[in-house]
Amino acid sequence: MAENKNHQLVLVSGYYGFGNLGDEAILEELTNELKKLVAPSQIVVLSNDPEQTKRAFGVDAVDRWQPANLLPLLKNTALFVSGGGGLFQDATGIKSTVFYGCQILLVKALGRKVCIYAQGIGPLKGGAARALARMSLSQANFITVRDKDSQKLLADWNISSALTADPVWCLEQTAIPNQALGQINNLKKRQGMTVGLSLRSAPNFTDKQLLELLSVLDRTLPLDTKLLLLPLQADQDMEPLNKFAQQWTEKGRHAEILETDEIERPSQWLAILSQLDMLVGMRLHALIMSLKSGVPVVGIAYDPKVRHVLTQFKQPILNLTKDGEGAGAFKEWLPTMQTAVATRPQLAAVARQEAESAKKLACQNFELLAKILVHAK
Repeated sequence: MAENKNHQLVLVSGYYGFGNLGDEAILEELTNELKKLVAPSQIVVLSNDPEQTKRAFGVDAVDRWQPANLLPLLKNTALFVSGGGGLFQDATGIKSTVFYGCQILLVKALGRKVCIYAQGIGPLKGGAARALARMSLSQANFITVRDKDSQKLLADWNISSALTADPVWCLEQTAIPNQALGQINNLKKRQGMTVGLSLRSAPNFTDKQLLELLSVLDRTLPLDTKLLLLPLQADQDMEPLNKFAQQWTEKGRHAEILETDEIERPSQWLAILSQLDMLVGMRLHALIMSLKSGVPVVGIAYDPKVRHVLTQFKQPILNLTKDGEGAGAFKEWLPTMQTAVATRPQLAAVARQEAESAKKLACQNFELLAKILVHAK
């Protein structure tokens, strides 16, 4: 990378390069908007897979695990963007908060400006994680958050922030790759609804609850329904999807896993999800992308961030028990799913209406980012 001595670089840090649809979708939209403000060569992403990030988004990228990469870049950085996504949390341990918090403290120690971008803050249950998050976030020059709970937490810490929304609400579709397009077209030629299913491994989603879900869908989806199983992050999704597919087809029902080999960008997933008649899903950005396209959803609330979106969009929720035993899940889920199938048009109308409001909020992220960048240079 050629050295830039005028402090023109925008350095982007987040959970990028791990193949997670939601984070990659945020990065795609963020880089799309940044390219309107600076040259692609001036955008540098700290990535787990720099070469893939370069190919997919047409910007520069370096290995996030090599601290030696960071210091030379910071010398030429106008603005350090942390986010979006849920970086400051300890649900998966304290490491995430330590990693991203220490980055911010280093950047500020070198006198560079920091923008916390469209993040969801928390959960932060441990005292050490809360203290580090508070200390590092208080150093930011500007903060935008994607939900009211995050804004309230920061306000409790006397840290100001702007409430926006997830940047993915502003993402636009790109063409579906031929392989996936052919598969979807073949499905849609057949009679019946095309319903997407997004599952992922999670501590509170057990094999027993997977069977409960399968029984509920078998009871509520018409016999000619075609299930399209969506591996949005293969290493976490394929195991539960394969288990579901095997037992679903043993019942004589139709299910197939989407061919994803040619999918390179999240905006292609957005186009794919728009082709569904309904989505039943766990992954936050599968739900967001479907709702953005006016596709009604039934969400499996394995995480508070999922519940937040479902509540905002007035979409049905399948609750998971904390112990993962699934006791009583069938009795609770069955009427919820029956109502969802019967009221699809109404749910779709609500989704379209709320999506417009979310898009307006989300686009404020970029308006604020543009103002910060002008002053940072």
